[in-house]
Amino acid sequence: MFSTLFVRLPYWLLSSILPGLRPRKSWTLRKAMAVAGMRAYVGTFFDTSLPFSVGNDPDQIADQPNADEIGFTWIPPLPEELLVGEVKDLAKGNDVQTAKVSGYWFCKGISMKAARGPAGPDEKIILHLHSGGHVMGSAHPNGGPAGPACSGLLEHSSSVRRIFSCSYRLASSSPFPNKNPFPAGLLDALAAYHYLLKEVGASPQNITVYGDSSGGNLALALARYLTVNTFPTSFPVPGALLLFSPTVEWAVTHTAPNGSWKRNQRTDFSQSFFRGYTQRSLLGKLPTETAYVSPWISPASLKLPADVLTGMFKGFPRTYIVVGDGEVALDATRTLRDRMVAGMGENNVELLEVKDATHDIVTMRFFEPERTETLKLIGAWVDSL
Repeated sequence: MFSTLFVRLPYWLLSSILPGLRPRKSWTLRKAMAVAGMRAYVGTFFDTSLPFSVGNDPDQIADQPNADEIGFTWIPPLPEELLVGEVKDLAKGNDVQTAKVSGYWFCKGISMKAARGPAGPDEKIILHLHSGGHVMGSAHPNGGPAGPACSGLLEHSSSVRRIFSCSYRLASSSPFPNKNPFPAGLLDALAAYHYLLKEVGASPQNITVYGDSSGGNLALALARYLTVNTFPTSFPVPGALLLFSPTVEWAVTHTAPNGSWKRNQRTDFSQSFFRGYTQRSLLGKLPTETAYVSPWISPASLKLPADVLTGMFKGFPRTYIVVGDGEVALDATRTLRDRMVAGMGENNVELLEVKDATHDIVTMRFFEPERTETLKLIGAWVDSL
């Protein structure tokens, strides 16, 4: 705090006062200062181990008198018979069980009571998976990343009236208790998707799974789970994926000297998430090598085995990917796009690179006009499904 107030803040101001000195000349002074501040803020968590963003306790939220008003909902665990294959083995190895999940409904033009009701004929519904590096963040509508991510999309889509944001379990490791390693978050995301199918009655082709940052990583894992395993028609693949700044490798392999990982250090704030804590928390008892070679955790890793790459995205739904060209993970996202095109066909994958944008601007109401312009394009894509 001392260094930020008396050293960093003056330096950021002096180094951003003139447009030519800013990380991107198109950025306003506010953007340059905000990104630098966010980088320091996120870095503080990893430098000091202060748990300043651990999410919202669903048991406490459920007891609040306004729980219904803010769309809070309990959903049942993923049925045991739907936990199969490699993920079942990984869950056993990491002592992960299925669990009751919570989430929040966001709605537009309808009451919260209607938002909790059954799906209408041909109604489009979005399942949102929030950001936070798997270790922080919340689906709560106030004070976290889900609020602006969900309300922004609702505002700019004419065909979607409600979004369900899933509060998946957050992972942790030393110096905190070891909790919720992979696949805990994936099992929760699958439970939320199953809830939309079975209790809300939404048609799978009308569900878009929308994940930003680490939520995009979970959205990819959810789609993979439903394509590599054989289920009855009651648990099919969703209609579409929307990935905003998805985190697609938790062990950085895109490290070329002229690559985005080095080139975009001043225009991003997510670097601290890749310093090992998230990777360690996700892996639990799994070997470190898993972060490099597992398509569940790092689907864009350059170290994935050749046999894994073959048919890796076969059967995936139509996908729209958004990334800022100022992100350190830009190269990794391009690798993901290329792999998806190879497995799904060029017509089923679209990549939007937002000029001069940092990581996950959908959560940043100040990052204008890029945020609104991007949301309009996303809204048009969702409406076209």
